[in-house]
Amino acid sequence: MAELLFEIGTEEMPARFLPPVLKEMAALAGQMLKDERLENTSIRTMGTPRRMTLIVEGLIDRQPDVDETLLGPPVKNAFDANGQPTRAAQGFAKGQGVDVSDLKEIDTEKGPRVGFVRNVPGRPTLEVLSQLLPDLVHKLSFPKTMRWGNQKMRFARPIHWLVAILDGQVLPFRVARIKTGDQTRGHRFMAPEPIQVKDAKDYQSKLEEAFVILDPERRREMVAEQVEKAAAEAGGRLVPDEELLTEVSNLVELPVACKGGFDQEFLEVPRPVIISAMRSHQRYFALEDTDGNLLPAFVAVNNTRPKDLAVVAQGHERVLRARLADARFFLDEDTKEPLINRLEELKTVTYHAKLGTSFDKVERFTKVAAHICRVLGMDESQCAQVERACRLCKCDLVTEMVGEFPDLQGQVGADYALKDNEDPVVAQAVYEHYLPSGANSPLPQGMIGLVVGLADRLDTLCGCFGVGLKPSGAADPYGLRRAALAILRNLTEKSLRLSLNTALDQALETLEPWLERPAAEVKEDVKGFIAARFQGLLTDQGVPTDVAQAVLAAGMDDLYLTQARAKALAQVKDSPEFKPLAVGMKRVMNILRKEKDQVPSEEPSASVMTEQAEKELHKAFLALRETAAARFADGDYVAFLQEISALKGPIDQFFDQVLVMDKDEDVRKNRLALLSNIAELFAQLAEFTQLQLA
Repeated sequence: MAELLFEIGTEEMPARFLPPVLKEMAALAGQMLKDERLENTSIRTMGTPRRMTLIVEGLIDRQPDVDETLLGPPVKNAFDANGQPTRAAQGFAKGQGVDVSDLKEIDTEKGPRVGFVRNVPGRPTLEVLSQLLPDLVHKLSFPKTMRWGNQKMRFARPIHWLVAILDGQVLPFRVARIKTGDQTRGHRFMAPEPIQVKDAKDYQSKLEEAFVILDPERRREMVAEQVEKAAAEAGGRLVPDEELLTEVSNLVELPVACKGGFDQEFLEVPRPVIISAMRSHQRYFALEDTDGNLLPAFVAVNNTRPKDLAVVAQGHERVLRARLADARFFLDEDTKEPLINRLEELKTVTYHAKLGTSFDKVERFTKVAAHICRVLGMDESQCAQVERACRLCKCDLVTEMVGEFPDLQGQVGADYALKDNEDPVVAQAVYEHYLPSGANSPLPQGMIGLVVGLADRLDTLCGCFGVGLKPSGAADPYGLRRAALAILRNLTEKSLRLSLNTALDQALETLEPWLERPAAEVKEDVKGFIAARFQGLLTDQGVPTDVAQAVLAAGMDDLYLTQARAKALAQVKDSPEFKPLAVGMKRVMNILRKEKDQVPSEEPSASVMTEQAEKELHKAFLALRETAAARFADGDYVAFLQEISALKGPIDQFFDQVLVMDKDEDVRKNRLALLSNIAELFAQLAEFTQLQLA
């Protein structure tokens, strides 16, 4: 069994590139080796900012031989009436380099065809890998790529060296004009000379001697241990930040932490600003005391082992001091006037050339928020808080602080609002209207921010769709997918009852002067866009895809109740009692769809019914219709499904004994009317034809 060591050496990559590409590298290698019939016992990937490493153990020495079946034309086209091979058969045989007499009849799913089986000898693993690994490099994907020199190839960063060794032997190939070899590189500053290696164990050992910690998990553990130790030495504890911990561990090859401090007076700057200045700009860890108060101290992680950490710490302190001095200046300038006074400045800020200014946007979603307040039954004081929060929530966009720290919009506004003695509930809403900011981020704690955020996002979605700014492919420059998901999460996770249709109507009404398309078309597009996000959200929650599709096809005006319908149907879908009923209902709906032009609008008449089975079905339906409808209206969808399951037997009996499409027109239409009534009851829950039933 052989071992493969493959390393791609590059210039330093952004930290966010490393985790996904290592995962992709392992997956691609596994699939490519499987496709090439190269069995192995393990595949591992590791890396640093300067390298991506693949180690495969237990590789077989050569591919196994394989019998390959090659198919030609159908038998009926391969031989004429006299059994002689046609030109089609002769051409196929010639193209494959065999005699036409070697062709055999082979059964396939599409009928008998001529063909032959040939033995394909396996190739040596070294030969296969020399062709496979360059392809692997080209298939790796990154958020951004670049060219360098006169290269046509694109990659995350320029490639400087390649190590490719199979059981001590160099695999010969080139990528981006770089020839493979057995020499890697150590730490850029502490061990820059080439290092010859012979296998994976030797490679990892020599890298560590050259101040490179190859394993990302081990580097992360080292960073965590060092920053915690430095924090304790500074008399505090780390402000929790798992994302920063991961990012820093992927920025360095040899982590070395040191503590630093800044002047106490800078603590006058809002906490989020101080943390952002340290985290976003310098990748420093913030510290706090046991009561959660921010300390004038930080921990920095270096990518080299200096002679004097104190000197390095002083350098970090000088950089941070300048950032915090700027922040304090911005704070002083911004707070010279109340935040609300900046509302007029939004008239000079273009939200989008086709959608007016940021002031226009505030005016629009303030009206939408007022509508949501009424629908949700909020009292007069809450409605006033919502309106005030709407007026304030975008004002920090024109502050000096947000201009320098754009990731703090909302947080800066909330802090400034408190300094202006605004209602704390309103100040909280200024920040929380941006929540949730992602699939797993927290929701607003208060209703005021939630309502403002709903109104803001409805305006964004309807406005962008209304002027043709739909997302295309992976591109979503206006964050419309994120906006739709936030609407869904806020309404479903907070159990809020809001009509999506009326909310969209209100948003489109306020947008009327800007729309470039009919409002009705925009509304349907936005609903479809939200439905697509809703389907993904439901499947993430464990709802089968077909159930999510069936429920959404039946309508999704009240998103909270739509989710409840999906979960109820998912709960009973695979039960022995429900499956036969669903099969029967799919048959009902298929008949109605096929005969839609003949289905009458009036109720079925018992006097027209001639068969006992249709009378029994009609009787059973009438007995449960009102009760089932009440269950549905109460949102008790499991009970609704239990009620209508009583129709299973009568429906089965009906289809066994009754011909729906009777020759008598009155009888036929009456039976279609009966099925239509039953279908209307079921269709409130889901479009049963979309269910996949085993």
